[in-house]
Amino acid sequence: MKKQINKRWQSLLLATIATFIVLGTSGSVFAQNKAADKYPQPDFSAMEEYWEVVESEYDFSTNIPTLNITAKPKQKVVPTWWTITWRDAKGVAIHKDTLMFNYTQVSNAKIGEPIIGSSYEVV
Repeated sequence: MKKQINKRWQSLLLATIATFIVLGTSGSVFAQNKAADKYPQPDFSAMEEYWEVVESEYDFSTNIPTLNITAKPKQKVVPTWWTITWRDAKGVAIHKDTLMFNYTQVSNAKIGEPIIGSSYEVV
């Protein structure tokens, strides 16, 4: 009887481990959080004169990670394109790309109305 109980526990333990492995390797929140850890949080100080950055997040649902930024224009006329540079831990530039806010949305928006801009990192 003791062997039968041990085998049940072993089966339960293996099933639990298998479940965590499947969850960890699928497109779940766990996998996205691990990927988000290797990407830095941006410094938006260059944009502060023109934009109030409300939120920034990486989207890993596609093959190419996307940096989405929700920001509110502080003035009627604001720049809609920004250069973003990804740097490694030593500060060496590893990739440079553009953050773009849709010009039509920006020109039709009121001051303080949130707009989403995106930048694609080519891996």
